[in-house]
Amino acid sequence: MIIQSKKVWLEEQFQAAQVEFEAGKIIGIYEYGKENVDKDYGDCKILPGLVDIHNHGYKGRTCNNATSEWLHEWITYLPSEGVTSFLATTSTAPLELMLPSFELIRDVINEKPKGAHILGINSEGPLISKEFRGAQDENYLVKPEISTFKHWQELAGGHIIYVTIAPEKDENMDLIRYVTENGGVVSAGHTGAVIAEIREARKAGLKSFTHTYNGMRGLHHREPGVVGAAMRFDDLYAELIADSVHVNNDAAHILAKVKGKDKLILITDSVAIKGLPPGEYKDGLRKCTIGEDGIGRLENGTIAGSSNQLNMVLKNIIVNAEVDEVIAINAATINPLTMLNIKNKGLIKIGYDADITVLDTDYIAVQTFVSGEEML
Repeated sequence: MIIQSKKVWLEEQFQAAQVEFEAGKIIGIYEYGKENVDKDYGDCKILPGLVDIHNHGYKGRTCNNATSEWLHEWITYLPSEGVTSFLATTSTAPLELMLPSFELIRDVINEKPKGAHILGINSEGPLISKEFRGAQDENYLVKPEISTFKHWQELAGGHIIYVTIAPEKDENMDLIRYVTENGGVVSAGHTGAVIAEIREARKAGLKSFTHTYNGMRGLHHREPGVVGAAMRFDDLYAELIADSVHVNNDAAHILAKVKGKDKLILITDSVAIKGLPPGEYKDGLRKCTIGEDGIGRLENGTIAGSSNQLNMVLKNIIVNAEVDEVIAINAATINPLTMLNIKNKGLIKIGYDADITVLDTDYIAVQTFVSGEEML
């Protein structure tokens, strides 16, 4: 198949071009108008497929209470917002819910179903701090220990590739070191660490920050904390929920400017409320109210996740937070893949997977190709 547009994202800029793909791979990039095309998308943006590495669920369920049928439905849905790859993200929950979820997600990953690629599992909780747990239930927090993680990874068939840990709870940074040495990626999140502890975690292999600003010790001029560390260390990645609610647009702009085009990662942090109308719901074990802004809040006002779509997060950070396109687009495509050491995805480049998203001028997904197959 050959597609073309006057705005194809090539070498970190929009260019008029054609893209050819076959058998799931990009096999040619040509001058605009050179070849006969199967699809002409005019002024729509042709981007590498969007990647959401922090995505808990939608439509009444999360990865903590998933069913096989629901997972397949979710995978089929995600391309409608331009997402071609994602991490199925678990969070703090009773072990009798969380552990079977690892096995279920493992089985679905191994099936390789049609729809967005599940790259692996993101374990956001429960290896976090009580003080900065946010909406996660303190009764189910777990101390970071190698033996615990080994058990989880056995159940998950080795598919847990991204783990949030509060470094101050990880004695001698042993688990951070273990996960890193065994090919996983560790992110600091829901943490009250001081910058000295982040520095030690970085030496042990820490690579990222979970939804930066949210659920972490803030920046103070005498103790930079976790937010300060995210800005201080140029080699570390930083997730960002750029929806204007979780993070103020100016704060989003500052972080994007500091992390630059290679280290920012856009996420949705979407949960069970996604796809549901405003109202009161029971989100797992807790009551949650969805406001007109699409954000879920607990009875005490704590933000309990979002109904964000990644294409709209991308639009918001460009249009409202006034972040340069190259920073924003990289943050939603190649950066998360590079952080996770996943090759041959995230760029429109010969030899790469034909995971491609076509967005109109309002960032609505017109078409999404996963391994070269039309999804919409």
